Amino acid sequence: MKTLGQFYREKILDRNDLSPREFLDYRGECKIERDLFGWKLYSGKNYIDCRSHEEAKLLKIYLEAGMDTVMIPNDDNYLKTIVPELEKMKNRIDKIIGIYADGVLNRKLKEQLRREVYLELLK
Repeated sequence: MKTLGQFYREKILDRNDLSPREFLDYRGECKIERDLFGWKLYSGKNYIDCRSHEEAKLLKIYLEAGMDTVMIPNDDNYLKTIVPELEKMKNRIDKIIGIYADGVLNRKLKEQLRREVYLELLK
């Protein structure tokens, strides 16, 4: 099974059409919403504008994994092909972390454990 870091290096960083996206004020849970002007990725009251739903999904996954700057391919059709695979990978990881962290009752400790595992998977 690939890690999030391997996926990022192989499927994203190998491209020539990348733009950096930055989200420095992460506040835990992220949500994606659409408004009149397009898609937004929220974390708390802060948000970043996204050009497509797929871009918002990719940013959300890597932001929740602990990255604050993510390189994004400019080709939305390419994003549509890679985001489903990335979402499946993240869902499997979340399930595994959930199983092992189930016995941890302290919410802060559980979140810290989750972040540490994701940081390891980004390597």
